[in-house]
Amino acid sequence: MPAYNFLRQTSLVASPVRARQGLLNASGLARHQQGRRAMAFSTDRANTIGFIGLGAMGNHMLSNLISRYKQPGVGAEVGFALCDVDQAAMKSVVKRQGAEHPNVPLVSCSSPHDVAQRASTIISMVPTGKHVQEVYVGQGKSVLNALKSMSQDQRAATLCIDQSTIEQSVSKAVALHLREVGADLVDAPVSGGVVGAEKGTLAIMVGGSKSSFDRSLPCLQSMARKVTYCGDLGAGLAAKISNNLLLGITMLGLSEAMLLGKRLGVDPQVLADIINNSTGRCWSSEINHPVPGVEVGDSSPPAHRNYEGGFVTKLAHKDLALAVSAAEEANVPLAMGRCVEETYRPLATSKEFRDRDFSVVYEALDSLSSSARTSKR
Repeated sequence: MPAYNFLRQTSLVASPVRARQGLLNASGLARHQQGRRAMAFSTDRANTIGFIGLGAMGNHMLSNLISRYKQPGVGAEVGFALCDVDQAAMKSVVKRQGAEHPNVPLVSCSSPHDVAQRASTIISMVPTGKHVQEVYVGQGKSVLNALKSMSQDQRAATLCIDQSTIEQSVSKAVALHLREVGADLVDAPVSGGVVGAEKGTLAIMVGGSKSSFDRSLPCLQSMARKVTYCGDLGAGLAAKISNNLLLGITMLGLSEAMLLGKRLGVDPQVLADIINNSTGRCWSSEINHPVPGVEVGDSSPPAHRNYEGGFVTKLAHKDLALAVSAAEEANVPLAMGRCVEETYRPLATSKEFRDRDFSVVYEALDSLSSSARTSKR
């Protein structure tokens, strides 16, 4: 299957939608301005940032990048080349950004190849390692194939920042392919979920060469509360999956503790307050509490909205599975981690749970225990 045809199956990569469609078409002048900006993109690659993947996370990350990015030194106006397979999402993003930032040049791209031709800095936020491979080194309209037609100087000026959470081995292989032609890639996965992406308070972990990390900082700091250099290629991903392994463990542990307390007669709000003032306190208990109706400070967790939004279960399980696989390769015992991954595995494929926040594991456990109690009667 050609690379771009494969990409069109995911809602987070590349689409041919004209920049500011429906917004700039209101007048001939607007169309003229749009055309002038498109011409500028074709000759001003150094001052253009590409963004591939405008899904639940990517569209918020782009918003903060556009709002906060400060170009190092004194340079020309910075433009953005956008790419996503979901045309409705692209239209929505372009319309919103055009209204909020009317003086910022935006252009939509038909493929990662098109993005690479227009932008010397390329950011990607796509679902899996397969998608990352297709975006950067696929046989079709990939970034690598665009780079092969450029001068050595243009290749050397190209920095790719992949913010997807994928296998270390895939990320390293992609980076090495790009290095072979003179470009570079850093892995820069994020933590903080949709809320962090929207507020610009993500924690970003970066792996790659120190010089490329330094080049990536202005972009990454626009989207984050903290950006940390973790080491060479793959180190950012190692930090991310280790963190999310612990996140899954604490969410499942908190859900079990809350359910036990409830079954033993403790009011959930009372128990939640006790935990948050005792040794069981954690991010899940303070920010993303899994029990509907429980109030924890000023937070409004997905459990208050039938678990809508947040860090969806199928992606949480993906990270847990990555951690289990990495632990096998590194010969690290993972007793608790395996248990958590096995618990989330059926939820990740269930229509009832897979697209809801991963704290929905509490609801799943509650239903399971209720069914078991009923069957004993």
